[in-house]
Amino acid sequence: VRDLKVMKNHLQPPVKKVRHLSDDGYSVLEFSTVVYGNLVSHDYYAYNDSNHCWLIYPQDYYCRDWPVYETKYFRLNVHPDIIEQLNDIALAQADQFVEETARVLEISDDDLELLRQKKIDYFFCDSDYRVKNITGFLVKGTYDLPSDDVISAFFPHYHELSHLLVNFRLRKLPLYTMPILREGIAVHLGGRWGKAPASLEALGGYLYREKIVEIDSMLTMTGFEQQVGSGIAYPVAGLFTGYLVEVLGVDGFFRLYMDLSGKFDALTAMARADTKKAILKAVGESDWEKFLSDFNRYVNTRLDEQADIQPGRLDKGKVVLEIDDVRITEEGDWLSVEFSSGDSTAPAGNILFAKESALAATRSPLFEGQYPGETPYEGYRYGIRMDKNEAGVYDYATNTLMAKYIWGISPSEEYFDAQKNRIAIKVKKTLLNPYLPSADDCRVMPD
Repeated sequence: VRDLKVMKNHLQPPVKKVRHLSDDGYSVLEFSTVVYGNLVSHDYYAYNDSNHCWLIYPQDYYCRDWPVYETKYFRLNVHPDIIEQLNDIALAQADQFVEETARVLEISDDDLELLRQKKIDYFFCDSDYRVKNITGFLVKGTYDLPSDDVISAFFPHYHELSHLLVNFRLRKLPLYTMPILREGIAVHLGGRWGKAPASLEALGGYLYREKIVEIDSMLTMTGFEQQVGSGIAYPVAGLFTGYLVEVLGVDGFFRLYMDLSGKFDALTAMARADTKKAILKAVGESDWEKFLSDFNRYVNTRLDEQADIQPGRLDKGKVVLEIDDVRITEEGDWLSVEFSSGDSTAPAGNILFAKESALAATRSPLFEGQYPGETPYEGYRYGIRMDKNEAGVYDYATNTLMAKYIWGISPSEEYFDAQKNRIAIKVKKTLLNPYLPSADDCRVMPD
């Protein structure tokens, strides 16, 4: 699709080789040709039912024997080896994400009902390599545009679901969109690779404030792609897109989205000045520096006043838990968690809580990644894990990092008290409601 004008003259013969995959009618039609000295190849999957030969998608072959589970909005095909990773909470959260995102995107009730009837086809793979086997790309997961399926080694993969819901809302789709908006809206709505939007946008704010990434460097196709490999473009794009949605509203944002969409050649040829012009026109501003000044205020508000996690402890409030070297205090909208050490070792640990029967006999890849081969997962949904360098709030049911504080990014004397050998963090209770730690529903794990 990137070179239709060129490729349309190289389609004969269309297929030079057929490779049979099985005895029950599946095969691959291998297209290949040399164009201007470069080999262009593509595999087309097919199925012969004795009466007709059908073009199919790779997942129709590779996933044909996988168990299928249906929820309100999903038809979930799961690799047999990872059924233990599936749990009712994650399934319910995926459905809830669809409904919440539909409200944000102003998707109508009728369209949401259509989505409920038709279902989102999701292929939950056992590894990144399985994703590559199906899609051709070695990634954690992807929203496959030709089939409208999500194919991922992660569930629920909110980022890729966001791409699908954006396209469902748009209906008439462009071939390409400027990546700062295309990826930015998916980060703003769904985060990325097990990191919630708030945690990623907080990182984006640091990268932007420290001028590690500047908006100007991300305003072209090539400029954005040059920074994707290091993973620093996505968090800033999410933060920037969140600002545009707040300023323009959903309809205004998507008008800008379509203005910065089109064919590959046209978008590749767009310069920074062209993208700036489109953005300034959309927001009704004429000066780019003034526009960035307004964005700076938005960043400061998001990071300083609306943060879900902050260093330090609550001086007052009600002590809700005091066990071993852990003290948890509640006051207003905040929960304070403190880890201390009575000897010279650095304070660290993980307070697990909200044990769920729905998580019994399931596996959490996030938990297993934190404690490889050490401790079996016991079904606690949440964990607040801290050490001298960072603190994070984790949802082990959906395998999501919900919020994170990193001392190296935002040093604070309130986080680590060297004299008392204590670390302390404050967490917004809305992240955890209605679940809060209690003496009869928690486990303290050393780190």
